[in-house]
Amino acid sequence: MILAVADDITGAAEIAAVGRTFGLTAQIQIKTPRSTSSDLLVIDTDTRYRTSKPASYIKEALAYYGRTSVKWNYKKVDSVLRGNVAEELYAMMYILQKNRVILAPANPTKARVISNGQYFINGQPLHETDFANDPEYPTASSNIVELLNVPPGCPLHVRTYQTYNGNEQGIIVAEAESMNDLARWSEHVDEHTLAAGGSDFFRTMLDKKLPSSRAPSETDIAAVSGKKLFVCGSTSQTSRKAVAQAGYLGIPVRPMPDILFKNTPADDTLIRQWADGVLEALSTSDRVIIAILQPVVHDSKLAQNLRIKTAALVQRVVGKITINELFIEGGATAEAVLHELQWQTFDVIGEYAPGVVQMRVTQEPDNYVTIKPGSYPWPDRIWI
Repeated sequence: MILAVADDITGAAEIAAVGRTFGLTAQIQIKTPRSTSSDLLVIDTDTRYRTSKPASYIKEALAYYGRTSVKWNYKKVDSVLRGNVAEELYAMMYILQKNRVILAPANPTKARVISNGQYFINGQPLHETDFANDPEYPTASSNIVELLNVPPGCPLHVRTYQTYNGNEQGIIVAEAESMNDLARWSEHVDEHTLAAGGSDFFRTMLDKKLPSSRAPSETDIAAVSGKKLFVCGSTSQTSRKAVAQAGYLGIPVRPMPDILFKNTPADDTLIRQWADGVLEALSTSDRVIIAILQPVVHDSKLAQNLRIKTAALVQRVVGKITINELFIEGGATAEAVLHELQWQTFDVIGEYAPGVVQMRVTQEPDNYVTIKPGSYPWPDRIWI
């Protein structure tokens, strides 16, 4: 079994879906490890937004499975390095008794590259992109060293694969501008090295580790009929454009009411009124979108409250009507909704598009969930 650890559900789903393209069975488990027969297990520690002992969740996951039952490990991190990246890497490296970690967060297939110690998306410095408007992790720099809060005593090196000598210890940040660069970096991963990074680096690791008979191929999704609810929890421009597009196609949009947005507690009466509007729309349409369309506010406490309200709404709707497939945008929103629904284990089916991952709830196999990061676009096929 391959064991990967991610700090949020969308990251976990993204690399699990990569495993599916190689013909692996893949399962995602949130927080609490459970026995599985899957080829690839991804543990979502749900620690991206935690400030208290995030490494303890990694220790629990690794201790449960033990190194003897795992062929190799991978640490999935946010591709733009949000969260407790360095702390969790250092913890996993220590637990697994590795001398170093090669950290390759770049995703060249999505035009996310690292060059000369700087992070770029579509040729634009990271801090000049939409990530500067993240309500909880607004990016103020594109410098890799500044993005990583490295624990005391842990060396940090930023290298190209040509300048890496193979003997350095600590965290080695891999500069990469192409999939070929990542493939060259994968050649440096040995028994003393932990591999970590984004989905593109995980793909190159599978290319290296698996036999040639496991060549990657496209995976398809399950055709799910019935009611579909879209939860757009991201404040990105990508999300807002998708909501506008769906509205043009005649799909009902039920945004969070202003009074609920401004009301700090998750007022049950206001949530019930919002849910009633969603249920009314679902009575005449098989697809309905809920979204937060108010202006972006850089307030982590507000963002957390909005997730709680959104999750409470979804739980109320699902309790009243059968939702055959739930689409959720944004990792933090997905975590809140799935926690409220008490869904913790998922079998990965396939992808609508890269990073847009369809899963079946293991405990309730008639329920499907499709999730994606907030910065990734929804593919046109989901609106058809």
